[in-house]
Amino acid sequence: MDSCPGLRRWDGSGAVRVEDIRAWEVNGVWLGVPLLLLMENAGRAVADLVECKLGGVEGRRVVVYAGRGGNGGDALVAARHLAARGARVEVVLAYDPRLVEHGDARVNLEALLRSGYARVRVYRGGRPEPPSADAVVDGLLGVGVRGRLREPVATLAAEVNAAGGLKVAVDVPTGVDPDTGEAVEGAVVADATVTMHRAKRGLARASRHAGEVWVAEIGLPPAAEELAGPGDVAARIPAKPRDAHKGVGGRVLVVGGSRGYYGAPALAATAALTVGADLAFVAGPGGSAQAAASWNPNLIPRPLEGGELGPGHVDEVAALAGRAHAVVVGPGLGASGRVFEAVAGLLERLRGKPVVIDADALKAVAELGLKLWPEAVLTPHRGEARMLLDGDGSVEHVRAIAGEYNATVLRKGPEDVVCAPNGGCRVNRTGTPAMSVGGTGDVLAGVTAAFLARRASLAGDPDPLNAAAAAAWLTGRAGEIAAGSHGLLTATRLIESLPQAYIEALRLAGSA
Repeated sequence: MDSCPGLRRWDGSGAVRVEDIRAWEVNGVWLGVPLLLLMENAGRAVADLVECKLGGVEGRRVVVYAGRGGNGGDALVAARHLAARGARVEVVLAYDPRLVEHGDARVNLEALLRSGYARVRVYRGGRPEPPSADAVVDGLLGVGVRGRLREPVATLAAEVNAAGGLKVAVDVPTGVDPDTGEAVEGAVVADATVTMHRAKRGLARASRHAGEVWVAEIGLPPAAEELAGPGDVAARIPAKPRDAHKGVGGRVLVVGGSRGYYGAPALAATAALTVGADLAFVAGPGGSAQAAASWNPNLIPRPLEGGELGPGHVDEVAALAGRAHAVVVGPGLGASGRVFEAVAGLLERLRGKPVVIDADALKAVAELGLKLWPEAVLTPHRGEARMLLDGDGSVEHVRAIAGEYNATVLRKGPEDVVCAPNGGCRVNRTGTPAMSVGGTGDVLAGVTAAFLARRASLAGDPDPLNAAAAAAWLTGRAGEIAAGSHGLLTATRLIESLPQAYIEALRLAGSA
């Protein structure tokens, strides 16, 4: 059957990573769409597919297997809808109800228990007992679980595989990695999979286990993908592993400053440390590196001879950059011809590396017409954006700049716009007019570099479009918090509010 109302058969296009879905879900909650509503729509879609495939569920026997996470919650909703349509439903819980982890799954379990719609039993151990059923729903494990199957899931997955009738998996079959498609021993082999919002990348390589793949629209608003939000911080910036050691969470080098100007590189490097970079180095001439470290002893100075950056510094700075996961170039450098020549030479040596190009370095890029690379992030304000390429500051203008320079562009303004050279764009709406003071752009550059460094170190892919969007949201939200507390804003107050904004994003993700 190639048509089921409310669902579309996946054509193999548009698959996404799990981190994308997770980020969009948290952003959706931030926009006012609760996860409980998404779970309701997901479970109903599973029930719809079962009904479609069976040609009706009145009097049919359906066995639903549910784990203790959000995937199990989707399955419990499906059980309630199938029972309401006249199916004879039995729910097998993999764990004691008191161990159900997901808050919305607990809500749906309680609703099912109180309604008496379905028979609910808790698996207490023993050998697999394949059910005789018209359909079986696999909601044991979802997209957040990797690795071999453990008990009791391994036994219950074996029950699902041995059962007769139609087998439908929720989002991904249990035991299939949603990003790679790798299937562990004992993974569920489904006849059909209902995947939520977008197909997961791994399903393309797991056709034997996934069967037919159907995509369910569950009500996640497009703005959750288009607008930067807390999900970009919580889901896209990796947490440090339990066995982390100094440096593994990201090392940032700030190349900036000149004689008498040390504040800008100090602010950028301090912001990077504040949002989780393990180490922040400042390489600057004219005593700027030492002055930055005197202001903040957490910074590591790398003094350069002379009063301004020059071509003779390129080899030394490039060697320092080799130890960093991301580099900021520009704050406080000055705009002489020697500085521009040095910036051009340094960027050529850093080609392919995550680099944030800010302030005076933007002038060098514009004047020399430098061609860059997608991992390079330009951070112009509206005037600097016109300097790079004449235009009105719109999304289309920013997209054109990204294409012209082959770089990612974060255009700062009342609404920040982030575009990649492939044409993809994000918009950020956090922030306040109080942020139009000196130094806030340096803070944003440092946060962006820290996020690029963390991803480059732990995820392998710096993902500059989404890392820059996350930095824009966090910095703007910190500005709102600081302005709300103080009325007036300085760059240092903005830095002080970054942790509160970061915790807010993590808490929202935890509630989702």
